[in-house]
Amino acid sequence: MLVVAEKPSVARIIRSAIKPSPPTVALKGHILELDFPERFSVWRSVDPRELFRAPTEWVVRDPEAYRSLAGALKGSGMIVLATDNDPEGELIAYEVLLVAEKVLGGLPRYGRMRFNAATPNELRHAWEFLEPDLRWSWVWKALFRHSFDLVTGAAYTRLLTLSRRLDPNGRLISWGSCQMPTLWFVYQREMEIRNFRPEKYYVISALLDVRGVRVKVSSEPIKDVSAARALYAAAKGSKYAAVRDFQLKDEVERKPLPTDTDSMLQDLSKITGLSAAKIMALAESLYGDGYISYPRTETDMWLTTDHRSILAMLSQTPLGKHIDLSSYGPRDGRRNDGAHPPIYPTAYYSGSDIRGKIWEYIARRYLANVVGRDAALKRWRLSANVGGVSMEASGKYFVDEGFYQIFPYFKPKDTLWIPQLNVGEKLMVVRVDIEERKTKPPPHLTESELLKLLERHSIGTDATRADYPQIIVERGYAEKKGRSFHLSSLGEALINLLSSVDFRLVTPDTRRYVEQLMAEVEMGKINMKSALEEALKIYEELYEKVSRSLSILPYNPGGPSPPPPRSP
Repeated sequence: MLVVAEKPSVARIIRSAIKPSPPTVALKGHILELDFPERFSVWRSVDPRELFRAPTEWVVRDPEAYRSLAGALKGSGMIVLATDNDPEGELIAYEVLLVAEKVLGGLPRYGRMRFNAATPNELRHAWEFLEPDLRWSWVWKALFRHSFDLVTGAAYTRLLTLSRRLDPNGRLISWGSCQMPTLWFVYQREMEIRNFRPEKYYVISALLDVRGVRVKVSSEPIKDVSAARALYAAAKGSKYAAVRDFQLKDEVERKPLPTDTDSMLQDLSKITGLSAAKIMALAESLYGDGYISYPRTETDMWLTTDHRSILAMLSQTPLGKHIDLSSYGPRDGRRNDGAHPPIYPTAYYSGSDIRGKIWEYIARRYLANVVGRDAALKRWRLSANVGGVSMEASGKYFVDEGFYQIFPYFKPKDTLWIPQLNVGEKLMVVRVDIEERKTKPPPHLTESELLKLLERHSIGTDATRADYPQIIVERGYAEKKGRSFHLSSLGEALINLLSSVDFRLVTPDTRRYVEQLMAEVEMGKINMKSALEEALKIYEELYEKVSRSLSILPYNPGGPSPPPPRSP
């Protein structure tokens, strides 16, 4: 048997976990990729609209991995496919079969290892229970994505680049159906900030002595300066404030749900300040080295996970003080992608580097979900009359910190404890102030906020979403300053050009429909060819509108070709 693993780290663990050690070949992701035939590679000799009808073919993406695989295949009797357990991993397994068929002159026997963590026990279980075939619905879904992105990305990129409308020097103007909505969200926030006009307003505040506790109460915003000054004068002359209303309520903050990819990336981008793409790469390295389960998942509910063994492992780490093996009860969400469990720790990572921070977040969130308690708080609201001026204050404080003792990230601060008050009770006024303020524009989008928007609008998947914020920066359409995204002049010009033709080119709705088609392919409701034709038809019609708006001949037979790559 020849085992073909998607990652070198997984191949190493397979060799050590399975005895006798099987021959193993390690890839580094995709070994093949779809591309157009060579005759379509000279940009100016091909009208980009022809790409919507052009054939595609498999070409070698990684020559070194191809040669290594081809050599190993010649001596094998059966192939064991040990790629990641998701649609992209399934497509890579399919690529291995294509290579094998070409090298061996026919399709060999093969089996599929399925595992969600690169741990010895799980790999041995996958080895003992090989599946006889691929999950073809995943192959077709991934192949749909690659085919669609190749055709639309190449056609639009060539059109926009060759038109020179956005860059007279012929700079590559990359277009992608997920890039554009990502940029659109940055553009929208930039326009909100740019069009914002601050307004002046006034707030009257009073510092009250609430049985020895100092509490600041404030009025609603007052726009009229004369009215604000009159109210200030009335309040300033008061020695006591009367309690108009007081509410003290119990509040429960639920412990976190199991960790899925989107929540992990959104949280860790806040905690570390790293890009989502970098966080995902580090999480995948932790998975490949056997420290966490597979980090690309949309599932936030537990099904068959063995919590006792995970807790037993964690009880031997510094986090063990939070664990009671006799009592635990995880909280479940409602989503199950049918492929992977939520993300959980599989072995102790003792390093203090950035991978250690990512591992600790995953481990702490797992424990908060499985053994943690809901947090209990008291929330209060005070309404007082100060010289005829109505003022309010609110706050909360913990009664039981619950899961925050394990998972301290984003723990809200206690604002203030105050005693129970009665309506009509008199409170001493310590000081009265009038403050002049201005309304503030919304802040620029952070990566966490941008990822939430992509998730909410179904742009990409848990496997791809992390890449798009980085892509729009690499393309020069946005800049990341600190933790915030700022629109570039090129990005603004691109959005303005496309949105003036048809908003469907930049807003999330059209791409979201493509994602729905992909989901239907996965569920077997529509075959891949029909779904791809339907998706390409929409974008071909939009392409014609862009081409007409540019008022150019998009190609010039015999003219020189620009330097960009064949398949952007």
